Amino acid sequence: MLEEKKITIEVPASTGNVGPGFDCIGLAVDIWNKVTIEKSDGAFEILNHGISKEKYDSIPIKENLITKGIMLAYPEIDLNNFKIISENNIPFAGGLGSSAASISAGLLIGNHLSGNKLNNDDIMQMAIAMEGHPDNATPCIHGGLTISFYDETKSRWIYKKIETNGDLNIMTFVPNFISETNQSRKKIPSEVLLKDAVNNMSRVALLIDSLKSGDYSYLKSATEDFIHQNIRLESFPQIKFLMGAAIEAGALGAILSGSGPTLMVFTKGKEFTIDYELKEAARKHNLEGQITLTKISNKGINIINE
Repeated sequence: MLEEKKITIEVPASTGNVGPGFDCIGLAVDIWNKVTIEKSDGAFEILNHGISKEKYDSIPIKENLITKGIMLAYPEIDLNNFKIISENNIPFAGGLGSSAASISAGLLIGNHLSGNKLNNDDIMQMAIAMEGHPDNATPCIHGGLTISFYDETKSRWIYKKIETNGDLNIMTFVPNFISETNQSRKKIPSEVLLKDAVNNMSRVALLIDSLKSGDYSYLKSATEDFIHQNIRLESFPQIKFLMGAAIEAGALGAILSGSGPTLMVFTKGKEFTIDYELKEAARKHNLEGQITLTKISNKGINIINE
């Protein structure tokens, strides 16, 4: 149980797919939620602060993914006389892994309170099971660029973390509306053309090489997708115009982050020009949102005080 006055965990944002790597490639992003659990004198509560406060607050406490993560890692716990304070910088349901961040934070808290009975791989398996796909949970827990697949012979998810070059900037445009991943996934066909599968496989290989080596000559091509992205963009066509504006302004690549609606742009220089052109394109299409300049995080979820 909680012998200390409090535990604080920091957990990163993440982007799933990274263009062509549908449900297998993920990237941790240097945007963080801080989740603190401490003892209190009343009923269990979760206090949200920061971005998307009303949206985070709208989730019933028993349905909150932090609560569910704690209960999964430590089923015997009585959460009365505890409270959680969540300082949120990850937009709610924006395509930057808010669900994976909440799940992972809950699992790590529950594991700590139970005496650390689970290792990181156990936590990852649980997080993926709750999330339903690995491409946010894996980088959220381990950081960096991750490749994940399910090993049928072991009945477990396997991952490989790739250290990235570190000099690439990420610019996000987060629109002032949300996207439900489950609804977005229903639009994706269960079968694809062979040529589209080949196009994606070749680009995934190029994407991994680009991010690892720091040679971004073909990053624009490496981030192209032929399976899911255009289908998802049908729900928010304005984002497609912003992607084009970013590329024309000198971006190295642009993707729909996860299921959207966030636009993620890769840059190395020309950030002021790209920022201006994104704002202009958003204004022309009556689209409100926030732009953030950040980087890849090679660090995943961690306890920062206990």
